[in-house]
Formats: sequence, structure tokens, C-alpha cells
Amino acid sequence: MFILLHTDAPECKFAAGVGTPGEGPGQRLPPKGELVIILSLKPSMLNSQPMPTTPHSGDVPATVSWQDVLTSLEDAVMVVDSTRAVAFVNQAAETLTGLSARTMLTRDSDDLFHANGWLVALIDKSLGPDEGTSHAENDFVRRRGQRVPVSALVSPLRDQDGGVAGSVLLLRDRTLRQAMEEDLRRSDRLALLGKLAAGLAHEIKNPLGGIKGAAQLIRAEVAHDPSLLENTDIMIREVDRVNQLLDQLLDLARPVGLHVEPLNVHELLEHVLGLEVHTAAAANVRIRRSFDPSLPSIMGDRGRLIQVFLNLVENALQARPTYMTVTTHIETDFSLRTDRSNSTKFVTVDIRDDGTGIDEDDLPDIFSPFFTRKRRGTGLGLAICDRTVKEHGGRLGVESRLGEGSVFKVSLPTQQG
Repeated sequence: MFILLHTDAPECKFAAGVGTPGEGPGQRLPPKGELVIILSLKPSMLNSQPMPTTPHSGDVPATVSWQDVLTSLEDAVMVVDSTRAVAFVNQAAETLTGLSARTMLTRDSDDLFHANGWLVALIDKSLGPDEGTSHAENDFVRRRGQRVPVSALVSPLRDQDGGVAGSVLLLRDRTLRQAMEEDLRRSDRLALLGKLAAGLAHEIKNPLGGIKGAAQLIRAEVAHDPSLLENTDIMIREVDRVNQLLDQLLDLARPVGLHVEPLNVHELLEHVLGLEVHTAAAANVRIRRSFDPSLPSIMGDRGRLIQVFLNLVENALQARPTYMTVTTHIETDFSLRTDRSNSTKFVTVDIRDDGTGIDEDDLPDIFSPFFTRKRRGTGLGLAICDRTVKEHGGRLGVESRLGEGSVFKVSLPTQQG
């Protein structure tokens, strides 16, 4: 993306982006074919007076304010003056930082970005002797410590004489892009696993059937000997366990056939929690509910979603917590647009525990097949959950710290989308 800022008064002239040097001082022009967004600011750089537009027909208004232009951008735009005071922020910047414009406009950039030293360094470079434009990808630390992956472009804001009047920051949230890249890598792994599973399952299942049949015949012959009877039971149970593992592998390999219907997510959760109530009581785990009664219905496959929530609840109980909290709420994702005016709404279920937590190094692989830290785990449960949620058009995420607990977030589109 290329951003060009200029003014008809001797306040500022700015160009940011990738391009070749132009004729005018301090300007860089984009290469052919580059998307150009032109933002002309009034002398104050902050007012929202409408700008004149060329007379035309149609539904577009004859005047458009700069506030409308900047607010329409999904990328965060911030202006820092030569004293490092924050001079302007758009709505996307408020969303990214978690702070209001009123709060940010009373602070200088060093204070505002004290937890983001890498961004302060980019501002320093744009205001320093080199007056350079910098690009970086890093995590932006928000007010409460939450990290958001961003792509940042910081360029000097120049006056009409070519002097530096400040800096302009363009920050793009890369959360969705990173999730899509990880989904693509995971899909490649699952595709490879699917081919392997489909090829081996038939060859393994046939001899397993023979072994189980033979064990059952032997069991009938040794019914009078308890020790031999126990050994044959072990053989049968282990054959069943291997068969179950093969079925799970085939579930990852086969296309998911969903029987979709309108569902009340609270009814699903109550069903799952009812199945685990005795397990929780035996482990001395308190189950808390925080349900939003106003949530709309979701469209989904009842059996498969019950399996997802059952797996996540069982995992939480196995983490040796003192409590487990199940919370439901509505979320809006403005990065998944069905058209220019609508956004995607999700019903989100948070399953939180204060158990052992997950090591930070393990988090990137938590949904990968066969990845597990459990002694008797197969490592397929979360992989199947992740695939099932994605087949519903939703997302499965996790936040965790070792020794502090975990929260698994299941987000499913609402019935009205």
C-alpha cells in the first residue's frame, strides 16, 4: 500500500511507501500499478471539514470529509509531530491500541509506545538525520499486555521546504493473515497425513480383525481360567484402541459431511457439562457458567459440535484445575466482510481453567496431528476439533501460560451471518 499526504498550505507534505524518488523534495512516487491512496490534509492536519469533489451524478455525496476517508481505512494511521506529540489517530488506531483518541492525543509517542521499543526506534529513524522510511513486522503490545502481530510503515512527514515536520505511522493488523498462513501449513500436513492414513488403514484393519476374532475364540475356551481370561481381555481392548486410532486418522482424511441445523449453543454446552459433572466432582473442580442469554442461534452439526466441546472440557478437567469457567458472548470481526457494510458476527465460547497451562513453545503445534504431552494421548483430539470448527466456518484458538491455565476459544458464525 502507498500513502501520499500533502497540503495546499505550507504545513506538511508527506509520501510513504515503496517507489522511486520523484522530482519534488521529500517525495517518493509509487511504481506503475501500485495502489495509491491520497490524503490531503488541511493546514491544521486535524480538522474534518469536507473537501470539494468534482461534480458528478450518482449516489456519492458531493463532499467527503477527511475524517470519513481516514475512518474508512482498516489500517491504523497515526501522525506524530516534531516534538513527538501524537497529533492525529484514526478509528483503526483506536481499535488496535485499545485506547481512545482523546487519551492518545494527550501523550507523546515515547510514552504511548513505551512497551513497543521497536516502533519508537522506527519513529526515531524517521525524525533523525537519516530521515528514512522504515518497514517492520513485529508484535504490537496493547494496553493490557495483549500482543497483536502488525506490519508497520513509518515515514517522515515533510513540510513544503522538505524539512521534517513529524512522522506518519501506518500499522496493519496481521492477525488474520498469520492465522490463514498457519491454516494453510496445517492443511498441507493434514493432506499428507490423510494420504498416509487412507493407504495404511485398510492394510492394518484387516489383520486387526483377525487378531480380535482369534482372541475372542480363545477367550471362550479359557473361560475357566481367570488369569488367561484377563490376558485375552487385554488383547481385545488393545485391538479396539488401535482401531479407534485408525478411525480418528480416517476422520482427518475424509471430507466432513455436516448435517447442519439451527442450534442453541447453550443447550449444547449444558448437555456436555452434564456428561462431565461426575468427573468434575470427583476431581474437586468447580464449574462456572457465564452465558449471554441474548445470543442468536448458530448453524451447525449437533453431534460434531458436541464432540468438539466435550473434547475441550475433558482437556480442561485433565489439566488439574481448581475451577473451570465456560463463557459465551458475541463477537464481531470487521476483517471478514460479506459486503461493504456488513461484518461477520460470531458466537464465541470460552472454556477457561486455572490448571497447568501450556508451554509457550508448544502453542504453535497444539492443533497439529500427533502432538501431545499426555502419556496416553494420541494427539489427534485437538486436530479433529480444529478441523471440525473450520468446516463450520469458525475458528478455534488458545491462550495459555505455563502454570497459570488456559482458555480455548471456539468462534462459530451466527445463523444470520
